[in-house]
Amino acid sequence: MPTTKLLAKGNPADVGPDQSQLALLDLSSYAAIRLSVGNWELSPASVIISLSHIDQPNTPNANAIALLDSFTLAPGESVSNLYQVPGEVVALLANPSPPQSSGINVFFTVYGRAD
Repeated sequence: MPTTKLLAKGNPADVGPDQSQLALLDLSSYAAIRLSVGNWELSPASVIISLSHIDQPNTPNANAIALLDSFTLAPGESVSNLYQVPGEVVALLANPSPPQSSGINVFFTVYGRAD
C-alpha cells in the first residue's frame, strides 16, 4: 500500500513583493506529489504559483532547469493538482501579480506518495 507523507505546508505563507520560495523539496523518495494551494480571499492581488526542477540546490550554482507547472490564483481561488515526481529537487515559488504587490497570503500543503 502506498505511503503518503506531509512534506510542506504554509498556513498562511506570506508572499513578498518579489518572488517568494515557499518550499524546496527533495523528492527522491517519492513517486508523486499532491499540491493544494489557495490565495487568501482578502489578498489584495493575484499570485502566480510555479513548480520548478532545481539543479544543484543549496549551492552557488543552483538554478531552475525546467518549469514543471505555473498557474495564477485570484484572491479566494484554490487548486489541488497531482504531479508525477519529475526530478530530485523541486522548488515551490510564489510571485505577486502585479509585481511589487504586498499583503498576499497563500495556504498550501504538499503531500508525497512513495510507491
